[in-house]
Amino acid sequence: MKTLFNIVTYIFQPILVPTYGMTLLMSMDIFSPLSFFWRMVAIIGTFIFTGILPAVPILLLMRRGEVHDIFISNREERTMPYLFSFMAYVFWALFMWRTMQFPLFIVSMGIGSAISIFIIIFINMKWKISAHVAGMGGLSGAVFGVCYRLAINPVWLFILVLTVSAIVALSRIELKAHTPLQTMAGFLIGFLAVFIPCFFF
Repeated sequence: MKTLFNIVTYIFQPILVPTYGMTLLMSMDIFSPLSFFWRMVAIIGTFIFTGILPAVPILLLMRRGEVHDIFISNREERTMPYLFSFMAYVFWALFMWRTMQFPLFIVSMGIGSAISIFIIIFINMKWKISAHVAGMGGLSGAVFGVCYRLAINPVWLFILVLTVSAIVALSRIELKAHTPLQTMAGFLIGFLAVFIPCFFF
């Protein structure tokens, strides 16, 4: 089972989750008028801003010995990588607003994701919180928020995203990376930070 939990941890690491979310978003009817090329720009742009840009400083810090693993397991090592991630997410929101010209409620999800990272930075100074589950919380908040704004009710999608979130949380707990409370806090912060802006904008 440990191997399975490790696989889940790698597949759903925070730097990949926004790209999964954007891929899901681009498959929805609201964006069907966009060309295939433009939808790919949205997905690839998301991967660059939320995947590659946050990963580069982590890899550089690992090379310098200031970070000891890709998941930044040590709480004291997380502040600088998280700050870089926060800035990358701000640029992602600008990319969705200025380049993609997405509706404001979509852009607000990028802003909410940046806010969640900002909150986690401060919490992390005193208490380790699960970035993996926060990422899944953000994805869940995005799914619920978009479906609310579009007045659709894909129950299967709600069940799927919540089930995957629970599996990711269980994996982090079983790998002794976090306590149940740390995973629940991560999910709650991620969910609310993304869902609330989407709800109001």
